[in-house]
Amino acid sequence: MPSFAVRHPYLLIVVCLFVCVLGLTSVARMPVDMFPPINIPVVLVATFYSGMPPQQIEADITDTFERFFTLASGIDHMESRSMTGVSLIKVYFQPGTDANADVTQISNLAMADLRRLPQGTLPPVVMKVDASSLPVCLLTVSGEGLDETQLHDYLQYQIRNQIAGVPGATVPPPYGGKYRQIMVYVDPLKLQAHQLSPMDVVRATNSSNLILPAGDVRIGPLDFSIYTNAQVADAQSLNSIPLKTEGQKSVFLSDVGKATDGSAMQYNIVRVDGQKSVYVAVQKQGGDTNTIAVVNGINEAVKVLRDIPAQLKAHVVFDQSLFVKQAISTVVREGSIGLLLTAVMVLVFLGSFRATVAVLLSIPLSVMIVFFVLYTGNRSIDSMVLSGLALAFSRLIDNSVVVLENIYRHIEHGEDPGRAAVRGANEVVLAVLAITLIAVVVFFPVTFLFGVSKYLFTALALAVVIALFASYFVAVTVVPLFSARYLRAIVGHKEGDGSTGSSWGARFHLGFNAKFDQLLNFYERWVRKALDHPQQVLYAFGGLFLLSFSLYPFICVSFFSLC
Repeated sequence: MPSFAVRHPYLLIVVCLFVCVLGLTSVARMPVDMFPPINIPVVLVATFYSGMPPQQIEADITDTFERFFTLASGIDHMESRSMTGVSLIKVYFQPGTDANADVTQISNLAMADLRRLPQGTLPPVVMKVDASSLPVCLLTVSGEGLDETQLHDYLQYQIRNQIAGVPGATVPPPYGGKYRQIMVYVDPLKLQAHQLSPMDVVRATNSSNLILPAGDVRIGPLDFSIYTNAQVADAQSLNSIPLKTEGQKSVFLSDVGKATDGSAMQYNIVRVDGQKSVYVAVQKQGGDTNTIAVVNGINEAVKVLRDIPAQLKAHVVFDQSLFVKQAISTVVREGSIGLLLTAVMVLVFLGSFRATVAVLLSIPLSVMIVFFVLYTGNRSIDSMVLSGLALAFSRLIDNSVVVLENIYRHIEHGEDPGRAAVRGANEVVLAVLAITLIAVVVFFPVTFLFGVSKYLFTALALAVVIALFASYFVAVTVVPLFSARYLRAIVGHKEGDGSTGSSWGARFHLGFNAKFDQLLNFYERWVRKALDHPQQVLYAFGGLFLLSFSLYPFICVSFFSLC
């Protein structure tokens, strides 16, 4: 492979440019999320019967559905919860099954079993729940002088409709506040005195609050539809609804009770900075949706809200994209630090700026290859992938450094750069491959994981493995080609890259190598002495080990005193 790269330089250059273009395009198109897609399908079935107690909900609705859902294929287990008027069933399927097919199965079974449910049960709501679908941001609304009912209505009917148009965003119903509801309070004693029941009040209210067609009338060429409008304008008008007629006198709702414009029973309270608030948890729609784009779209939509009071304030109090941005900045910082330290190391030890540039190509090219491969595999840019890249950055340069150092050694021995690049790379190509495979094998046990851990750590291991193989490819192709084309032969077999001895870079390099050789000679002398007197060395280290136990209490006391 090194000799092929040196013989066909233009082909390899085209390949590298193509990889860079594909890598940048993949980064721009890949979805950005907090976690990788977790393919453990969960289907939620919600069934409502207003007012039914939990015991009856469980016996007549939940148990009936659970028995019928066992006909579906691929079910792992089911969880259910029965509350007043609500039955919630979560059906967990085997990992890797098609989530859309699972929803279709459960929907068909639920509708087929609907005839077995108590009369008056609303059709069940069947929806897919993704284990990795977490809220990307929390939008809260508050306002001076607005009560919780008004806050809930503005968020439910005004703001929610405006932010639902953000591409990739899913806006569920809000939490907190009070749900506006017309309440009718009746006195049981007055009902009994007029020989009425609560259901009489319900039937009279429903039948007296209608819009009914009354026919049509033609006037010339026009045809007008006529309706009888008996709808009440406000809650107070309900008090005038007649419930029954006793002789010449009618019994109105106000005679047995009263109607008020109130709210349903409140089960959750939201406070932001001590103020009454309502919030909505915005979610992203699918696996190909960019979390950062969704949050930015919500922030932009909040700035141009319409038809809301001036005192109503909307704020994003939780932003999941901040964690993703922090992970991206961490990877960029780690990569920059690795590039800088490697450049300093190569420049100090080899004294060649061109050799330094050869090594610096390893990280960007390897990262571009990683993103392109992940993009073709329908992966996302998430915290686990970025963590894998941050973990691999310390190894991306090692392969190139080994190859470059061996090539430079041949150049120092007087060989032509082209021949030195081929021979030097061929000598270490198998050793570099062995080192890469050893690092790759470390992540093999990830394949034995299961459940959520498998999806999380598989993404991390995949990023590391692809990065390591990409660095190997760059080390045995790009580095030899760059060395053959741009490194200079050393005149007179001296270290350097052809620069004159009068330059400060050459003088620093020669001086550093001289000091480094002195350090190596000093180290070699003491190693030889240690090998010549093995027993004395073992006794000395044993004594230091025992002495460390006596110093342990003083170290602990000093540590706690500093804390």
